Amino acid sequence: MLRNLIRRGGIVLAAWLPFFVMWLAVALSASREPFRIVLLASLISMGTAGLVGIPIWYACKRWPLPSQFSFRFYLLHVCLAVLYGIAWTSLSCVLQLLRGSLLAKQITVAAFGRQVFLGGWFYAILAGISYAVQTRNRLHEKEILAARAEALASAARLDALRARLNPHFLFNALHTLSALAKFRPETAEKAIERIGDMLRYTLKEDGRHLVEFSEEYGFTREYLAFEQLRYEDRLKVHEEIDPESFNFDVLPFSIQTLAENSVHHAISVRPEGGSIWIRSSAQDSRLTITVRDDGPGMGSDSSSHQFGLRSLRERLAAAYSGSAELKTKSSPGGFEATLIIPAVADAAEDVPKGAAAGP
Repeated sequence: MLRNLIRRGGIVLAAWLPFFVMWLAVALSASREPFRIVLLASLISMGTAGLVGIPIWYACKRWPLPSQFSFRFYLLHVCLAVLYGIAWTSLSCVLQLLRGSLLAKQITVAAFGRQVFLGGWFYAILAGISYAVQTRNRLHEKEILAARAEALASAARLDALRARLNPHFLFNALHTLSALAKFRPETAEKAIERIGDMLRYTLKEDGRHLVEFSEEYGFTREYLAFEQLRYEDRLKVHEEIDPESFNFDVLPFSIQTLAENSVHHAISVRPEGGSIWIRSSAQDSRLTITVRDDGPGMGSDSSSHQFGLRSLRERLAAAYSGSAELKTKSSPGGFEATLIIPAVADAAEDVPKGAAAGP
């Protein structure tokens, strides 16, 4: 409390100092008195002007600027300016009389009126500064509220996307398990164990919005091992992981979504199966993750092909506000998806706080 009071006092003093310097310069040029006397008189005049001006700040808060012209508003401030001029002139005259630098007979109606008029100009300056500062503060508060609203909206979008993604993943996993139970019951038990491991990751709720690369990559490997129980040699996985990748955080279900996309649209549709390549590299505070397959690319099943990619793009946009991107490339020789995300330090300002860790 005391620190804030001192800080505000310092700000007021710094703002008032230029006016005091200008007043002192004018007084020195118009007076033949010694510098010490002029300095003291200037301190009394400008000190009382600042002291009497303190209520102006609260008056401006009490009567903020109207959105449209208001005669009553400006009439109110004219009256307050006159009152300020009278109060300032009276206080400064009293102090000058007590100091002995002013005689009562020197206080004439004309001199008093001139200083009251000058006080009106001081009032206009102080009121203008007050309204400018208060307007800036209100704009800053609105910016904070807008940023907070955007963060909450982003978190809500992520929650909605996770709610869509979770059943999608679970449906595909159960479909695989159903096929194993029907045609290879001896392998179904191992598959159930792997589903348990994957669900622990899926249902994890520790308040995080991003997960470590090692967690997401480990989950993706679990998922591919689960699918290999079904496809066996038809699914071949090749990995090339840059050790620097483990210094990054990523969206949960990001790498797995790309891998799942390849499994269901490049491996399952071909009797001979195929291969999936997962590659990561870290450079210039950016992590690049590429998942490529040797399937038929994006053909007639393109709408299904795009479901996971579209969902991932929406999650990236909500989480990183455009600083991350997902690129895709399709050809008869396969489909490639490349995920480019910034380091956590670069993306921290864009990530909404309080979002959950996983779908």
